[in-house]
Amino acid sequence: MGKWIKRLGSLLVGVFGFLAVGIGVTVALEPYIWPSAMLGLPAGVIAGAALFPLTYLGLTYWEERTATGTASPETSRRFWTTVAAILGFLGGGGLAMIVLSMQAIGLAAAMLFGGVLVGIGSGVLAAYVVSHRNWGQHSNTESVIR
Repeated sequence: MGKWIKRLGSLLVGVFGFLAVGIGVTVALEPYIWPSAMLGLPAGVIAGAALFPLTYLGLTYWEERTATGTASPETSRRFWTTVAAILGFLGGGGLAMIVLSMQAIGLAAAMLFGGVLVGIGSGVLAAYVVSHRNWGQHSNTESVIR
């Protein structure tokens, strides 16, 4: 698969992810928050921005694994760092949003000011930890025991 096909496919997945999440959040929160697009658009942008590199790296990882049986250490590092960043963002940001929404501030403020900011920090931390793993060598149990 060529680079441009992967890039175009990743871009389409990112755009469709933006539209699906943006419209879904806007419609789901419409009875509770006005204007609900204030939360739907940032959620869609974040989803689209996360899906673009995840799709590209996922296709590259899958392509290398099917061609050679294993992905290169660099591709593995990039793919799993991206996955860790997204999961760190969702976990840390989601937890911060839940905690803050139970306080005196509203859901919109908790999501935009707490969830996004804490999510970025926890995503960066998760990505840093995973990217600094030793991807070139696999340690066996004997070297750990010694």
